Amino acid sequence: MRRARRATRVREVVEECDRRCWWVLTGSNRRHSPFKGYEDDDNDDERENASFEPELTDLIDSDIELRHWIGVGGRREGVSASVDADEICYTKPSVELEPFETEHEGYTGNAGATVEHWYHRAAAVLWPRERTFIIRAKASPRWGIGEVAKTLKAGNAVEATALARRLLPFWPQVAGQADGRDLLDATLKVAAKLDDTTVAATLLRPFALTGLTRRAVPQLAILLDSYGLHWCRTLLRNWESERAHELPSARLSWISSVLPALCRSLCTRDGSEAQTLARTILTEQWAWLLEHSKRLGKYVSAKERRKELTRLCAPILSLIESSRIARQPDVHAQLIEFLTGGAPDPSVHVPLGLLQAAHEHRRSDTLRSLGLKPVHSHCMQDLTTRLSAPLRPNDDWSIATSVRCSCKLCATLARYLRSQDKVRFEWPLAKSGRAHIHGIVDSHDLPVTHITRRTGRPFTLVLEKTAAVFERDAVERRSWQSALQWLTKTTAEF
Repeated sequence: MRRARRATRVREVVEECDRRCWWVLTGSNRRHSPFKGYEDDDNDDERENASFEPELTDLIDSDIELRHWIGVGGRREGVSASVDADEICYTKPSVELEPFETEHEGYTGNAGATVEHWYHRAAAVLWPRERTFIIRAKASPRWGIGEVAKTLKAGNAVEATALARRLLPFWPQVAGQADGRDLLDATLKVAAKLDDTTVAATLLRPFALTGLTRRAVPQLAILLDSYGLHWCRTLLRNWESERAHELPSARLSWISSVLPALCRSLCTRDGSEAQTLARTILTEQWAWLLEHSKRLGKYVSAKERRKELTRLCAPILSLIESSRIARQPDVHAQLIEFLTGGAPDPSVHVPLGLLQAAHEHRRSDTLRSLGLKPVHSHCMQDLTTRLSAPLRPNDDWSIATSVRCSCKLCATLARYLRSQDKVRFEWPLAKSGRAHIHGIVDSHDLPVTHITRRTGRPFTLVLEKTAAVFERDAVERRSWQSALQWLTKTTAEF
């Protein structure tokens, strides 16, 4: 009954103050510095006791977050927001409550021990009614842009633009922290309908091109119709500037899955501006991938380099398809040249992987339209040449690898690796030299064991080539034979 009376009184206060009220569950966190005299080692046994409760001393920091919102009408909201200390009024501090979770971080040497307590509290949140939109939009930018969309749908374009302007002061911060793809899709739809180029550009500024989904691709064409080519190019340049903290995997995935659909959406529209925009995007993505492949070419380990370069097969295939859609023969020619001799890895793994991916995922008519015949011919010729070379003799222990370090130690290592008859090498080396050679052998994935014999001064580094020298050759030769058979079988399809 007392709880019901308190709830009724709160609602009365809300009505009297003409304010909006929300019931929420509050997550409160407090970090304390425990253990008076913690530096005393006599407390070790006590601290190790599982039942020991640390004595809290100084409060280091505290924060409160609102979660599980329930509106006055009973509707639940899946948003959260932090609360400043000067916005809180309570009759019982959290420290007097029972925490639902506690975490103890022991003494680390650089910092003292800490104890964190988490509490659940119920709260009534009040704010002036005129600030409802801003407060809720900060907590949920998806809700805020949704309200602008509702206003546009109701036919109130002027009011929607005014509402969107209220988002601008905090939009770059909250939009960048939200779920980018869903929010970008919604923001694109709103921006295309606003009658204000500045507001539209500011709303879209925090995003990146890789956040554009296949479903939202048509919205870019609508933006082009609404604001023109110059506006769209400026937007794309802004988006490109946001890629500094972007993972390469995100860009590669976007090129593979979205770029062809984007080019198709733009190039099927009337007018030259759409095709110009598609070509701009295509050229920028190809330039980025080319630079990315050059960085991969600097990988020390041939195994890791090949692994990363093989991941480029799908995005390169999408670039080739997009160059055909956008009618960009120059880009197509550059991509074919890259695959037939310009890639950082001289092996055929990238072009062969691309051919196999194209054959698996493209129809026969689409496959021929991609213009991959030169790549197919290149792979056949390369593999035929490799297989025509004589087999490795049983007494040839040479290891072909590129050690990029130019120090004297690596020069000695390279001579040992190239030697056909030298299997074991005992090498007296100081600790720093041994560590350097250990690192080179491991990073290059060399078929060489390396152990230290700890007798004498300096200790001796013992290098010994393993049977993997011959096993790797045999495995690679079998893979070449299988690939050449597949290429021969599929010649007519390309």
